[in-house]
Amino acid sequence: MTWFGAAFIVFSSAFIGMELARRLERRTTLLRHVKVALETFDTEVAFAMMPLAQALEQVSRQLPSPTKEFFHQVAVRLTEVETSAVEVWEEELDVWKVHVDLEEKDIEILRQFGQTLGKQDIDGQRKQIQLTQSYLNHMENMAQDAQKKYQSMYRSLGFLGGLLLVIMLL
Repeated sequence: MTWFGAAFIVFSSAFIGMELARRLERRTTLLRHVKVALETFDTEVAFAMMPLAQALEQVSRQLPSPTKEFFHQVAVRLTEVETSAVEVWEEELDVWKVHVDLEEKDIEILRQFGQTLGKQDIDGQRKQIQLTQSYLNHMENMAQDAQKKYQSMYRSLGFLGGLLLVIMLL
């Protein structure tokens, strides 16, 4: 029975280390997807000249989860309720951030972008999109650096931490 408990501790701590490593990877991927979403949104706004809700829905069709759900929900809420785009963006961002692996500074960049949504002409909106993309580029580079630096460390420490705990308990 003690060997079963020891194996459980080692596997559990190794799993925790793997999950922490996967979080780093998911953040990097999600930042990349949001950048692509903004590129697509820029194209829809500038060249197709679609209304905001339609443009966001079109963007959501081209994205993987969980970015897809965020843009889709914003588009749906814009067509259903009589509130501003800024309020809808804020509310959906607050709901979405609970389910994704973005850091607060990433969310704040998206929040700042949402403050200008639907308030500017096409040129102003495009400039805001480009500014947000440059911030997200910087955050993605930082996320990639953190992933390279800490991913293998989390995996190793998870496993080795479990072994150490088992040794200490024996």
